[in-house]
Amino acid sequence: MLWWILFAFGWFIAAFWAVGAYRIPRFVRDGMIDERATSMPDPKEWPKVSVVVPARDEAERIEEALRSLARMDYPDLEVIAVDDRSGDGTGAIMDRVAAEEPRVDVLHVTSLPEGWLGKCHAMHVGAMLATGEILLFTDGDVVFAPDILRLAVRYLDGRRLDHLALMPGMIPGGYWEDAFKIYFAMVFISGLKAWAVDSPSKDLYVGIGAFNLVRRSAYEGFGGHEALRLEVADDLMLGKRIKQAGYRQEALFAPSRLRLRWLTGVRGIVLGLEKNGFAGLGYSIPFLLLVTAFIICFYAVPYLGILFFRDARVTGYVATVLLMHGTYGYFASFHRNGWLTAPALPVAAFLYLFTLWRSAVLTLRRKGVVWRDTFYPLEDLKRGSSK
Repeated sequence: MLWWILFAFGWFIAAFWAVGAYRIPRFVRDGMIDERATSMPDPKEWPKVSVVVPARDEAERIEEALRSLARMDYPDLEVIAVDDRSGDGTGAIMDRVAAEEPRVDVLHVTSLPEGWLGKCHAMHVGAMLATGEILLFTDGDVVFAPDILRLAVRYLDGRRLDHLALMPGMIPGGYWEDAFKIYFAMVFISGLKAWAVDSPSKDLYVGIGAFNLVRRSAYEGFGGHEALRLEVADDLMLGKRIKQAGYRQEALFAPSRLRLRWLTGVRGIVLGLEKNGFAGLGYSIPFLLLVTAFIICFYAVPYLGILFFRDARVTGYVATVLLMHGTYGYFASFHRNGWLTAPALPVAAFLYLFTLWRSAVLTLRRKGVVWRDTFYPLEDLKRGSSK
């Protein structure tokens, strides 16, 4: 009986990965904004778009990001750069860019009101200043191709969407940095079932910090960032609130037209996910344990099966390893190193698991989150979290 259980379990895991090997590559292949939007007609009239760019201590990257936004070929555009209490030269760089780029306006935030996360507050004040019919929320380290906003608005209009989230391409770093980021992106889209967020189900939603394009009517309809005051994963929760309010959304890829470095090095990723790793699990230890069991089962067990079995039981585990590396390799092929990162999958998976546990331990030990020199109590974060 045990022999058959172990045999069947190997093929059960393989079946799980077979679904992923179908879903993920198909979504990547068919979900490119370039191909999806190019065939659509232009809107009868281009709506005004307001881009809100919150930034704190982004002096290294904010100028390139703002200039790429200001020089997009979109006909009716304003860029609102919000300096969120920066301690470096971010605010001064914003002011200099605004003096040279007529489309850019700068707002300096000097204090944080009680009951707000800094970034959520910065986006809130930026959105209140915006005059566009459509709002684009992005980060201060994203570089835009000149035509990306035209493509996105054309698609939003043609599909009659209220929210469009775009997945950017990663500016290459080191081998392990790239492998970790690619794994995180793959887990993100597969965990959220991003290919299905256009369905009526309110349990399927997505939000991406690099590019959340939202109709103002939908943004105000769910309460805007006023409803997201203490959301650590503000980008994802924006998508959740939009979907749960009954609005339409989709997610696509734009690796050749949106670029960002995000975090630098493996250590930078681990530190960068410190605030939202545990938050993404709803601050739930049972959920963390479930994710841990999942990663061990679906990433570690297949190798153990290959290592220990020397009979027909090994077949399912071999099939699993081939499927998981093939899926990851295909997803990685749209980034530098491409298929070369495929062998790094198990290491990337356990780096991710380590990052989640580290985030949980630090959050529980501190009884809150420390981010950008501000402490946010855990009780407040749980109270402010979306239900």
